[in-house]
Amino acid sequence: MGIALQEVGFTYLPGTPMARAALEGVDLSLREGETVCLMGASGSGKTTLLRIAAGISSPARGRVLLDGSRADDTASGRRRLRAAVGLLFQSPQKQLFAESVEKDVAFGPRNLGLRGRELSQRVREAMEAVGLDPQSHSHRSPFTLSDGEMRRAALAGVLAMRPRFLLLDEPTVGLDAPGRRLFRELIQGLKRRGIGVLMASHDWEEVEALADRVEVICEGRIVHSGDARSAAGDPGMLHEAGLASPPTLRVLALLRGKGLDLPTRASSPREAAALIADALGGEAQ
Repeated sequence: MGIALQEVGFTYLPGTPMARAALEGVDLSLREGETVCLMGASGSGKTTLLRIAAGISSPARGRVLLDGSRADDTASGRRRLRAAVGLLFQSPQKQLFAESVEKDVAFGPRNLGLRGRELSQRVREAMEAVGLDPQSHSHRSPFTLSDGEMRRAALAGVLAMRPRFLLLDEPTVGLDAPGRRLFRELIQGLKRRGIGVLMASHDWEEVEALADRVEVICEGRIVHSGDARSAAGDPGMLHEAGLASPPTLRVLALLRGKGLDLPTRASSPREAAALIADALGGEAQ
């Protein structure tokens, strides 16, 4: 069971001289417990796709299904979709607004009618899930937090709604290495809980660590669907989509150009390092 976009199209300012097609003929699916990484250059349609999958925007063409039933063509269908899906924007400031972290995280569940112990438990569990200590963070203003903590607080507000699917728009942009590592661990934990994750990302380390499937979008169309290895191994497709190859593959290519006997691919930076060490050892002999 999951979400499916079928032949989805979307145009900004239709019928005007400023009309711009953002999506055209997009097919994409997301199952519970699956992590799909969406890669594409700026302006390729990633954010528009996430908004449609979350039920915030409606497609101009095509349809969105939830568990096999259409969910984009009626008010009740869109409510059902929004109840199943949580969306974390790229800038956490867009989602944080209350005077304390606790009130921010509680906002969604409170609107569902939760009160008292049930509400407090929902808030505490969501904060703990993202690594924020309820005792030390509940009463802090969200705007006094670090960038990484703000993203986690915003994510806690989404998780407090207990979505089945989580959509993330470049969640680690601007974070330092420890912050990116923590966010990857959080996403892996959500997957273990059976939550489906659709994540827009440019970070190959992130994609290779998390993705069950990679979808590459270029000018509003999906141009590749497969695992991270197949995406990384198609430099022509990546170039046309405005994306760089993984750093490990670029290093291997550079060293091959210097005469080292190296393959075109490596499954991880560790494997690439071992291959380079072997090649250098062989050359020394």
